[in-house]
Amino acid sequence: MSIESMPVSAIMTRNVKTARAGQTVKTAARIMSENGIGSIVIVRDDAEDIPVGIVTEKDIVRLVWSSQSLDISLQEVMRKPVITADIMMSIKDAMQTMQAKDIRRLPVVEKGRMVGIVTEKDIFRAILKNQALLTGISNDVLLEYRPAYERLTEFMLSEIYFPGGNR
Repeated sequence: MSIESMPVSAIMTRNVKTARAGQTVKTAARIMSENGIGSIVIVRDDAEDIPVGIVTEKDIVRLVWSSQSLDISLQEVMRKPVITADIMMSIKDAMQTMQAKDIRRLPVVEKGRMVGIVTEKDIFRAILKNQALLTGISNDVLLEYRPAYERLTEFMLSEIYFPGGNR
């Protein structure tokens, strides 16, 4: 199996933490902090499995830096439309999408409904566990994904020195 044939569903996280579009940024920050996650998927107020946006730690830091209140609704600050991956999208296609859109996470959908999320770190962990996933990948491909490859290298080194991300 390679990154071209393995679907994101094989490595995605299924229990995605979400917040509703009408909730506050403060609520989203609390959920993120309690769960040790760097983003939260925003779902429609009337359907908890339909993603409509995403808020990351960086988004919240920007709000704090600009002295904006964290009591504003997520609807006002979320990035939308949310870029998603189909459940059968290959890991390679997910990497291409992340690279092209300069993002690090993709909610995974099946028939429009969110079933998981795949992050750049999920991909890196999968490659670390099964380096055969990179079989057949040419140097040209590595050059095309150079920023992601550099982050993979950093991730690999951090896993050596701080296994499991404990720093």
